[in-house]
Amino acid sequence: MNSTTSTRRAAWTMLPTLLLMAGMSAASAAPIPPPLPRNLQALMYSTMPSTPAHSPEMALDGDQKSYFKSVYDMNDNDIFMVMFSKPIAVKSLRIVTGDADGKNAVTNAMVEISGNGIAFTKAADFDADGAASASLDGAIVKAVRIRLNGNAKLPSLLVREIKINSQAKIKSVVQGPGRGFVDYSEAPDVADWAKRMETQMDSYWAKTAEILHSDNFYTPNMVRVFYRDGDGVAGTDNGEMVVNAKWARAHDDDTGLGVHEMTHVIQATPYEPVWMVEGIADYIRWVKFEPEHFHPRINVERSKYNDSYQTTATFLGWCTNHYDDKLVTQLNDAVRFGKYNDGLFKEYCGKDVNTLWAEFIADYKAAPDKILAKPGA
Repeated sequence: MNSTTSTRRAAWTMLPTLLLMAGMSAASAAPIPPPLPRNLQALMYSTMPSTPAHSPEMALDGDQKSYFKSVYDMNDNDIFMVMFSKPIAVKSLRIVTGDADGKNAVTNAMVEISGNGIAFTKAADFDADGAASASLDGAIVKAVRIRLNGNAKLPSLLVREIKINSQAKIKSVVQGPGRGFVDYSEAPDVADWAKRMETQMDSYWAKTAEILHSDNFYTPNMVRVFYRDGDGVAGTDNGEMVVNAKWARAHDDDTGLGVHEMTHVIQATPYEPVWMVEGIADYIRWVKFEPEHFHPRINVERSKYNDSYQTTATFLGWCTNHYDDKLVTQLNDAVRFGKYNDGLFKEYCGKDVNTLWAEFIADYKAAPDKILAKPGA
């Protein structure tokens, strides 16, 4: 037998074994379905506010007559997301947007999926009719989200229905607890700092939402947090918060800044008047969340009630203690709906803002360290 014949015979002899191995390899590469969860919950998250009439849960209630609709516009930083309590195997999904007459359809956007709730990949684009469909062939899915393409914008996001084709059955659909979704991949050395800030932020989200509630208004319950080297301290724009990693490295004890930035998400207000918006955010951080670390320093000759940040925060805390414990709730509500004016201090406290400021300064001069103590304490 010549060498050529021998080689061919050996190849044919090995072929069944190779095919078997290839089959085993392909099988091992396929996703292994997780056990079917008994009490699967779908947690709804949105960086945009809504109302009870069109709440996030209505996007996953199986009824196309009901729907989610954001109160404000949607920008490319905003997210609408379903997160399952446990990963599930999904055969396919379909999302329908827009009203029954075809208006408000989402066309310049994508659907992304994640197997762990952290790393996302695109599953489908929305078509000209405002629908997106994806065949996932049993892919393991922890979260599904809608995100606009770069620089896109919508006057409002309207999600008529999200259909998830899976053997796992969703038992309940609820709004998820407020939280930050943190990404420090660009600055992994600040991971410990980022986790501490995340814990503080998440722990005070519900309380902040309670303080800043408005009737018939659901505040956002998520923000994406990114750590990057840059300038300044931190900033929040729609559904995205950026923390300067350089600041985090240099200020190990300043993780409370996350509560200030989180407050901007929950405020869901126009950025006007700036002094009140920032004053309320510092009120939440310093007067409510970490008063033990707050030592107000007021320049009694030059400071004004509308100096913003800590000065305004201290003034609001004093007014709350002496006149109306719902003052900040009411003022934020007015800012949220474009109705704020200085005359509201007289309406809620019984005295105009300049009179209140004069009393505040007198109390501060008398006992600076007790300026935020309740009367009689």
